[in-house]
Amino acid sequence: ASLDFFWVNKIMKKNILIIGYGDLGKRLTDILDRNLYNFFHVSRNNKYNSDDFIEWDWSSKKEFEKNFKQIDVVIFFPKPSSNDESGYEAGFKNSAQNLNKIIVKFPIEKFITISSTRVYDKESELPCKEIDPIHPTDYRGRLIKEYEEKQIDFYSDKLIILRFSGLYDSHSKKISKNHLHRNNAAEIIKFFIEKDFDFKSYEIFNCSEDNPNGKISNKKIKDLEFNFREYN
Repeated sequence: ASLDFFWVNKIMKKNILIIGYGDLGKRLTDILDRNLYNFFHVSRNNKYNSDDFIEWDWSSKKEFEKNFKQIDVVIFFPKPSSNDESGYEAGFKNSAQNLNKIIVKFPIEKFITISSTRVYDKESELPCKEIDPIHPTDYRGRLIKEYEEKQIDFYSDKLIILRFSGLYDSHSKKISKNHLHRNNAAEIIKFFIEKDFDFKSYEIFNCSEDNPNGKISNKKIKDLEFNFREYN
């Protein structure tokens, strides 16, 4: 009976594919239950000595050498190759397109894509909400907006877009007015992995901690009963 139980548990584990595995990916896998999930870490190098590491450069048009019968959750951490316009285009739009050519071949249940509150107009006086039209004021925001639109085209109702505010941790010397602790960022991703919300279309969530001087509304994610931990 114990052997049967072992095999049932092994089969029922969900496959989590993390594209762009780095600090946030490490924080996430540290807090998820390894009895429930198989983790596959995709990045250019195995900096964190991950067991299930898949080497892949998001700027490459090559496929990574791994086949999946099922991917339950994909998490994509895009990263600009440089801070200029071409670096943002390569890191967000082009990498999303390269990834889609691989991912489209596998059955997936949920795609969590990390974005940024940079898409909002910095001059806005009112708290920015997810339903607001967005008019980015610089190339970074514009290219991230175009990246979000690509992801919506690619993944439709399977897609959850998480717009992170400026990330910080205990070592940060400067914290943005709209900010999000790295532990809270990992907890948010965990929240959407573990909860089976029956969304009828793609959904966008602002991920920004409470701040009386901030301009990002976090009401939508808090209405789902996510609670931000306080760090500062």
